[in-house]
Parts: sequence; C-alpha cells; structure tokens
Amino acid sequence: MRKLIITIPHLPDPILSPNQLRRVHWTVRSKAMGTAKEEAAWMAKQQWIGQEPMLKARVSYEFFVKGKRRHDLDNFVSANKPILDGIVSAGVMIDDDIAHMEFGHIRASYSDRNETIIVVEELA
Repeated sequence: MRKLIITIPHLPDPILSPNQLRRVHWTVRSKAMGTAKEEAAWMAKQQWIGQEPMLKARVSYEFFVKGKRRHDLDNFVSANKPILDGIVSAGVMIDDDIAHMEFGHIRASYSDRNETIIVVEELA
C-alpha cells in the first residue's frame, strides 16, 4: 500500500484553533487557512508526482511541542483542517469525507522543536 509522509517544521497556526474562532477577524483566519492549505499542497505534490489519488486513506498526526505549556490535542487536529484540504487538492486522496478517509493515531509529545508530521496511508 502507498504512503505519504509530510513533515511540517512547525505546529498549526494558533489562529486556526477553534479557541480563536471568535477572537480573530475572518479575513485574518481566511488568510492563515489559505497559507496552510497551500503549504501542505505544495509539500504533497512534490512527493505524489504522477500517482493516482488514494480511494480510501488513513490519516495520522504526530505533533512535537517545544516547551511544557499545555496544549489541547483536539485543537491541533481541528487546526489541521486546511492542511488536510491541501493534501486532497494535491491529489493524494479522493476526498476527506467519511467514505474516503479515517483517522489513525493522533498523538503529541513535548520536544525540543515544534513540528507536525502527517502520515497518509492507503487502505485496501
């Protein structure tokens, strides 16, 4: 089965967190969403050249968090929505709906760096 691994050298933009939904103007949030989607699409396209999209995929996340400040894991996942949309727009997956995608493991750990790793695995 095919697999795509994307390593983003930062955590999701805090503006994209559900906790920031009412605190940030929609234009600022929209710009951050576009930037995240474009970054992920560019990274995915570099690795997925000439391949057909996965019909069904499992998406796993691993977040490495610098420092010991508290973070909500569910906010990281929600903030990754535009990144997942970028992976779909790059042609790696057919769609991110329930018929074509499922979540795998989702974990976070404290580290000496901020980093997001997304693994997209094809399912039979």
